[in-house]
Amino acid sequence: MASIFRDNIYRLIKNLESIHSQHELAIEAAVRLSAGVITGGNKLFLCGNGGSAATASHVANDLLCHMKNWARKGYAAICLNDSAAAITSLTNDFGFEHIFEKMLAALAKRGDALWAFSTSGNSSNVIKAMNTAKELGMQTVAFTGAHGGKMKALADVWLPAPSDEVMRVEELHMVFAHCVAESVEAIASPIEGQ
Repeated sequence: MASIFRDNIYRLIKNLESIHSQHELAIEAAVRLSAGVITGGNKLFLCGNGGSAATASHVANDLLCHMKNWARKGYAAICLNDSAAAITSLTNDFGFEHIFEKMLAALAKRGDALWAFSTSGNSSNVIKAMNTAKELGMQTVAFTGAHGGKMKALADVWLPAPSDEVMRVEELHMVFAHCVAESVEAIASPIEGQ
């Protein structure tokens, strides 16, 4: 047990140490894009599958509620994978690969943005959501593993974790998403006196 713990911590530290200027530039671009959406009165949509769904849900909550500024108004952040009723209905009627695109088509508009999470970058329902976002005139931020899969080419901003090991990618996505969300909040709702 202790060796698994030490090995996982060691690999996570190594991944964190391998972050370089490409990641910082992508984080900054995601912050600018997302802060512009929020300050412009538009919505951020988030989606993913499995662990990536949990990350999307967690970060949508942070954006809606708060990061550090407990006094700010909530941001319009909607996680597409949070409604079991919508997911099961859309899956039953149209197929799982269409769930996120159908939701975006109903809820989103030009000026909104999509944060799409996939460790492989090849989740078909997330790719379809990115394509729909483009058709609607939305901007997209793709959080993927090191190689980006098909999502890399579809993204306005690509945030690759410096790993293709699923657990490490999921951990790094949370770090990246928290950094973006905290920075967006600092721009859109700065804490007075800071």
